[in-house]
Amino acid sequence: MSSSGLQCVCCGSKSFKPTPYYYHWHNKEFILTACRNCGLITMDPKPTDEELGLLYADEYFETGQHGLNKLNMTYEQGQDKNSTELRKQTVKQNILAYKPDTKSLFEIGFAMGHILSAARDLGLEIGGIEFSPMAVSKAKEKFNIDALCGNFETIDLSAHEGKWDCVYGGDVFEHFIHPDKVVTNMHRILKDNGVAIVIVPSTFNLFSTYIATALFRLMGKRKKFYDKPYHVFEYTPSTIKKMFLKEFREVQVVNRIKKPGQLNMKTGGFEYKIKYLIHFINYPFTRMFNRNGDRLLVIARK
Repeated sequence: MSSSGLQCVCCGSKSFKPTPYYYHWHNKEFILTACRNCGLITMDPKPTDEELGLLYADEYFETGQHGLNKLNMTYEQGQDKNSTELRKQTVKQNILAYKPDTKSLFEIGFAMGHILSAARDLGLEIGGIEFSPMAVSKAKEKFNIDALCGNFETIDLSAHEGKWDCVYGGDVFEHFIHPDKVVTNMHRILKDNGVAIVIVPSTFNLFSTYIATALFRLMGKRKKFYDKPYHVFEYTPSTIKKMFLKEFREVQVVNRIKKPGQLNMKTGGFEYKIKYLIHFINYPFTRMFNRNGDRLLVIARK
């Protein structure tokens, strides 16, 4: 089965097959489909500009886990509870560990500016872009950060061309409609020998998802995802590496994985209890072999 109108942004193929998974939001179904050639998973159809505005309205930041909140706090409260030293450690582990000579950092999707503030405290020149006007205003109010408000896919970046040592995006790359354009723009604003670093969730990389997908296909059943259709794409190590190799000379993918006790159990239903048990096998396997993690750290060198 081929999904009409879709073309893979990674390999150009127009042949797709549906997975058993879908979202249902605003009386509309968004089916997750996989490219038959490279395996990249995307939603069909993609959210419209109007739907994107609704998805990332102020309420996006009102819960810690976007409507599946088990934290009983807002996004802002969840970030504020992390100490300044812990946020600095995040910058050191995710950025400086892979480019120690970083002097300037541009963050895509900086939310309320917690990471940029920590980077500035470490002596880095900072800049960034955020889609939500409310979040940009909050970053200015909380941390006195002046940055761009808009869509990184389409905004004029001519003033930033060749300017930054590192471009960073944590839990943002999976939200873009045109990730190929994002990769091109990241490459464009980096200095020579600069590094792009992104962190993405990788649900389809887990043992539990492989098993669940096989069972759903065998039984001819489908599975509705509980969240809103925030993740336009779902990445695995191979697909995200291919995406960045379209522009960058060298790409490294590090598999990370939460401990079983750190899993977001969402509804707490039977399937999540099974996922929890499988994770006790997945966790040590990932730590030993750098495979099948639930989060991917991508380091792309210009």
